Amino acid sequence: MELINLLAGILLILFGLRFLRKGIARTLGGDLLDWLQGFTRTRGRALVGGVAGGALMPSSTATAMLSVQMTRHGRVSWRNVLAVLLGAQLGSTVLVQLVSFDLQDYQGLFLAVGAFLFLFLEAARPRGVGQTLLAFGFMLLGMGLLSEAAVAMGSDPAVEALFEALGQLPLLLMVAAVLLTLLVQSATASIAVALALVAGGQISLEMLLLWVLGANIGLCLTVLIAGWGDVQGRRLGLAVLMVKLPLAAAIAALLLALPGPPPEGWVGGLPQQAAWVHTLFNLLACLAVLVAPALERWVSALTPDPETPERPAVARLDPLLLDNPTLAINAAMRETLRVFDALHLTGEIVVQGLRQSHLPAHAATEVEARTQDIQRVCEELTEFLDGIPDDSLSPSDQALKDTLDDFMRELPMIVRTLGPDMHDQVRRLLEHHEESVEASRPLLLEAASRFTQQMNTVARMLMRERPELGRKILMRKQETSRWLIEAKRHQPGLPYPAWEVLDGFQQLNRRLSGVVYVYCHDEPGMDALQSERD
Repeated sequence: MELINLLAGILLILFGLRFLRKGIARTLGGDLLDWLQGFTRTRGRALVGGVAGGALMPSSTATAMLSVQMTRHGRVSWRNVLAVLLGAQLGSTVLVQLVSFDLQDYQGLFLAVGAFLFLFLEAARPRGVGQTLLAFGFMLLGMGLLSEAAVAMGSDPAVEALFEALGQLPLLLMVAAVLLTLLVQSATASIAVALALVAGGQISLEMLLLWVLGANIGLCLTVLIAGWGDVQGRRLGLAVLMVKLPLAAAIAALLLALPGPPPEGWVGGLPQQAAWVHTLFNLLACLAVLVAPALERWVSALTPDPETPERPAVARLDPLLLDNPTLAINAAMRETLRVFDALHLTGEIVVQGLRQSHLPAHAATEVEARTQDIQRVCEELTEFLDGIPDDSLSPSDQALKDTLDDFMRELPMIVRTLGPDMHDQVRRLLEHHEESVEASRPLLLEAASRFTQQMNTVARMLMRERPELGRKILMRKQETSRWLIEAKRHQPGLPYPAWEVLDGFQQLNRRLSGVVYVYCHDEPGMDALQSERD
């Protein structure tokens, strides 16, 4: 029975953490990734934003996955994401601080209030709060079961001998913590299990602290494994490991070499002491931001850039789909969305170079390769759309087909402007106008951000078949057009390549928004907006 309670307690803690993550995401509106990404412009902001995000989303693995996701395909530099991740891991220790207190007597209150909010309220945020309270109650319930199992098993001579042996093999204890953290994919859950087992009386302060250090190393390995498939994610994982592994080794050596004070000499009981060590460990790790340039050089040397740039996949359109026009339209829509993704990645290569004031040597080759691949997809999609019979389509499918066809005819100019042309303009700006880069960068990055938002809205309109978004797209197009004109008017000292980039975004803004007039021509009020078309 004790083993069943032990397993049930671990599962309840894991379920509570997952339920907690979803509850907080529902409370925040599910925008944590975009919110965190907004902090990545400087390391200082990234660290502060990471601490806040980790406290709001107290799941070490969730923040690790979000950080790896931000680095995918160079979307955000791993150097700044490292500061976000270190800060988030510090912020997530707030949950360990909470569970270190003996709150099992209040688990019924958390469950009751959480269940009421989650079951009987319709609004998303109150339900999210209820889900969060329920999750915390489940975690307390799991820790209670673990504590009861630990007390019951503590009197067993075999269990006593096991813990005594572990006390003599501290490295084995750390390895066990690493493996458990990798298995349950959560450092918070791993530490919570150790805190619950304190009730059995077999775990000393030294063993508990070594377990905390092992859990932190396990989290580093989780980040490394999650990001291994991408160069930027691999660098992020290696950087975190290079920060925390030597720190954990140094603290473990001090714990084993120096006679520490008795537990009663510290503030609080064993659980609170372990929670504070967990927090202080992550606080010390955040100091790595101060030596970020040296860390970047070491990590870049270990993981050099690939010689052959990754190229987007070409379309996969089976001609047999033309026998079913509805399926054919859906397949064309799927490939068009992949084109939007490829456009994002193509533009991000240039924007990333602008942010860092340096375009890598392979950037031109990669941009040209992506441009050619998108153009091949465009040709295949155009031919595929021409093969779909119009007389077999519903009015909505016909509107979607006409829109996709119009977009394919604009796409060659869009990808050429966003890719090779803009790469050449940014390269000339960085090479010949270094003194003006700082003044030009905020304006150009803002223009790129506005274009990205517009692309996302157009893709959402087509994917969800929501013509009502067309008005929003056209209003944003007019607003961006006015903003670009005013920006150039009020900054006459901009170097010529910066003017060219802004003119390119003006062209992109007009061409991308053109699909709306085809898709939403029957929507009320669209004629008035169309009369203002550039």
